[in-house]
Amino acid sequence: MPGNSPHSSEPDFEQRVIESFSKHVKTYDRHAQLQRSMAERLAALIPNPFPQKILEIGCGTGVFTRHLLARSPSTIILNDIAPLMIEHLKNHLEVPSNSKFLAGNAERIPIPKVKLIAGNAVFQWFQNPQNTLQRFHSAIEKKGYLAFSTFGPKTLEEFRSTAQFQGPTHLHSQKRWKTFLTQAGFELVTFQTETRQIFFQNTQILIKNLQQIGAAPLRILKSGELRQLIRDYDREYSSSQGVYTNWELFYFFARKGTG
Repeated sequence: MPGNSPHSSEPDFEQRVIESFSKHVKTYDRHAQLQRSMAERLAALIPNPFPQKILEIGCGTGVFTRHLLARSPSTIILNDIAPLMIEHLKNHLEVPSNSKFLAGNAERIPIPKVKLIAGNAVFQWFQNPQNTLQRFHSAIEKKGYLAFSTFGPKTLEEFRSTAQFQGPTHLHSQKRWKTFLTQAGFELVTFQTETRQIFFQNTQILIKNLQQIGAAPLRILKSGELRQLIRDYDREYSSSQGVYTNWELFYFFARKGTG
């Protein structure tokens, strides 16, 4: 998930994100092991009694949706920027008949009133996180909550340095995310962070994994550049276990402030 990138113009950026996820919708689940692990940890942060009216941002193929459904909310609204992701979820995950689906960019579409807004490994895609969190705060009902996981700036630091190109995501520091939340009117209840080191057989497989989860760089490399990148990364970051990448993971659980 290479980043950080400068703010990209709409609707070009949005369309490229949609195309990237739509292209790999059938292979996403197979390559999203980290996202599944993040979903488990994020779900554990949401206490009982579980909010009964919830909105999931960036539901994708349902990796985190399964955890939300297991808590039996009375109403669940599932959003994703890519309509094909929502269709895949409908066809592969049993959801209650009263479930609602909301296709579109969560930064721009109307947000319904709910008790909990949640999103797993998705908030790094926001182009204007401060404004978006303020919109979420307005949509969350009194004594409601916000729960999300995202990636920190140390994520894929070695890969981004070697590749020397910009990715589609914004990897903000934990301090900045906490400032976003406070300024939007949220009170932070729980924050957790962890670092993962993940190994791949070689750099080519690493790049393929990023592509399969829709997180490939915005700039398409020429064949010569790609070969050079693979050689450089294989040389600098290989071990007996394969080439490695580091991931910085953040988990936030906040309540709507009373002020």
